[in-house]
Amino acid sequence: MGPDKSKKVKILVVDDEELICWSLKQSFEKVEGYSVNCAYTGNDAVQKLIESQYDVVITDLNLPDARDLEIVEKIKKLAIDTPVIVISSHLSDPGMDNVKKQGVIKWINKPFEIEDVLGGVKEAMKYNTQA
Repeated sequence: MGPDKSKKVKILVVDDEELICWSLKQSFEKVEGYSVNCAYTGNDAVQKLIESQYDVVITDLNLPDARDLEIVEKIKKLAIDTPVIVISSHLSDPGMDNVKKQGVIKWINKPFEIEDVLGGVKEAMKYNTQA
């Protein structure tokens, strides 16, 4: 069951691996009610967040121009109420406590199953006060 059909859930995927962005976009847009934009750098993500409002942001922590929690901090400054899901291959690091403190609602290790990310977005929508 997808979200409310009258309003598409807008998702921003931030990952420098184009294949990950593409596969998430394809998977979400197969399910009616989702619209996905991709950003491949931290700066690209910031620009997209300035230009448009998103219901959920899914981001990697390892970008060419932003490392670790830097991108999450930028996202939260621009979209304080927007739920953030982190997908990363670095989630076993000691910095995980900091991820939680930044208001990240879900973190998913790479490689991941698409179903886990879909479930994470459904969970995120419960937190989203704008939706």
